[in-house]
Amino acid sequence: MRKNSMLYKGVLFEDSLDNYFSRESTSICQFLYFLCIDDIAKHVERTFYTNKSWHFKYSVSSMIKLFVVKCFRNLSYDKTISSLTEEEAILLSFYDENDHIKLPSGGTLHHFVKYRLGEEGVNEIMMLLGEKILKLSSAKEAKIDSTPLEASRYDKHADYNSHYECKMDKAHITMVGTYPVFMTHTKGVAGDSPELITHIEALKKMNADLDLYSADGGYDSFLNHSDIWYHLDAKPIISYASNAVIKKEGEEERINHWVNKKWRIGGDVHAPMENKLKFLYEIGRKEQVGMYLRNQNMRDEAFDEQYKKRAECEKIHGHIKGTVKFDIRRVRNQSRKLYSLLSFISYQLLVLTEMQNKVGDKNSFGRYF
Repeated sequence: MRKNSMLYKGVLFEDSLDNYFSRESTSICQFLYFLCIDDIAKHVERTFYTNKSWHFKYSVSSMIKLFVVKCFRNLSYDKTISSLTEEEAILLSFYDENDHIKLPSGGTLHHFVKYRLGEEGVNEIMMLLGEKILKLSSAKEAKIDSTPLEASRYDKHADYNSHYECKMDKAHITMVGTYPVFMTHTKGVAGDSPELITHIEALKKMNADLDLYSADGGYDSFLNHSDIWYHLDAKPIISYASNAVIKKEGEEERINHWVNKKWRIGGDVHAPMENKLKFLYEIGRKEQVGMYLRNQNMRDEAFDEQYKKRAECEKIHGHIKGTVKFDIRRVRNQSRKLYSLLSFISYQLLVLTEMQNKVGDKNSFGRYF
């Protein structure tokens, strides 16, 4: 268990998260004290701040942690500030060089997340957090699924989704193991499948090392199969319809036919199958590659067992909604994407705290207030 140290009023304090596991309740600020995001804070300073010293009145790391407190306690900006005790302010490092408590106003915190970071900044933080989580996780199985972000039944901006029987937007989330690493936000009746390539590109940028990437039948297309395989070097585990059939164009004979047909531009029928598939993908025959991959899944006796791991999605989505505000009720239409992403990275930061401190009981925040 990692130890943290803090110098306050000339006294060096050392502490470990291990000291709080036996308590029935602990402040979320105490938990976040053990979160290290100095590298992310420095990136935000370099990217979204000018060199004017007054922009650094409050530590970026402290401001990010303070927003997590807001999301976790589900309070307004002003009430989040007024809810902090002196001890909690110290734990979040809101004190100056003279060791005097110096808290931002609710308006300052709002300006930081809405205008200083904005959607661009929040997306960059999400990517950095996803990369950190991937480095700390040994899981090799990714999965993607969407979940409703519920709106008021009277909301004129939200779409009514007949499947979920409510007005809503959608959050499309990729997890590795049980850890959420990336999210996109769409309207409530948007299709799931078009979002997949954005998630694939994000995982590739994070240097994800995966064996499997699973999805439900909403993502079943030949192009999605081939994109996952080609860009992530992972096996696509995508549910297929009960009436799906083996595609002749995806059989080895037809693969060899097209590779041989393109011999003038490098097709080698004697190359390993993986090389032949990459060749076909790169000359534009992506769907044929997807047909081959889905044919292989349909013949694979282990497919159903591998697909079962996707069931963790709904459990974690429910846990996110039970931990932070993850709906669009009472959120202005133009701010919905930003605040759903902010809630998502708040949950990521809580997960990262556990991972950095090697907490055994994953995704367990019930003891914090």
